[in-house]
Amino acid sequence: MVFKSGLLSQDLSNIGNKSRIIVALDFHPPGRDPLEWWIHVLEEISDIIAGVKIGLPALLKTGLKGISKLVQRFEDEVYFLADFKLADIPAVVLEEIEQLSALGFKGSIIHLFPMGYEPVVDKARKLEHQIFGVVYMSHRGCKLFNELFQTLLEYALTLHVDGVIVGATEQDKIRSVRAKLGKKMLILSPGVGAQGASPGSALRAGADFEIVGRAITMSRKPRQAAISITRAQVMKYECGGRA
Repeated sequence: MVFKSGLLSQDLSNIGNKSRIIVALDFHPPGRDPLEWWIHVLEEISDIIAGVKIGLPALLKTGLKGISKLVQRFEDEVYFLADFKLADIPAVVLEEIEQLSALGFKGSIIHLFPMGYEPVVDKARKLEHQIFGVVYMSHRGCKLFNELFQTLLEYALTLHVDGVIVGATEQDKIRSVRAKLGKKMLILSPGVGAQGASPGSALRAGADFEIVGRAITMSRKPRQAAISITRAQVMKYECGGRA
């Protein structure tokens, strides 16, 4: 199941053609060791996904050594995206980006509302570390994001980040963002599965990748789950007519 490369960035283009799934390692089945389970999941699906998103839940459950083990084990197979809620003053975020890059992460998600992140993006570019700015989240009730949506989107364009985050549950917002961005940036969309968005719906609206968590990581058969999601993505992507 191969997608056309279209808007894929240089770092993601080599692996993104396998599928448009980025797996979020936040949850694991009760009673299972989180690190062992996530290693098992990635062993099952690393050949059919594009990337892995790791955030604070994984860090708190496995520690820095656990995160490092995951990245080192699979960094040649998948794209590792850091999601550590970076939203501090620029000097602190600069330090965080440097450390995340040294750990093997190829990209980081940052919250744009603090602003002043021009030096962060410049430094990340020198490190060949991609930056993705949050424009709209996937959960219900994010009223402030709705109010600041256009402001955040304009700032993302001004910063020349590598891509933006727009919740898969907000397909009208995805369409609006794609219309504004054209082919300038990637759109990554979390919220597929447990949060309500169906596989492929964000792709059809204009996203480049869908971030999927519990639908895969909580499944007793993660590979089968990932294959089913990819099939659904292909069907909706092709129906959407995007290239």
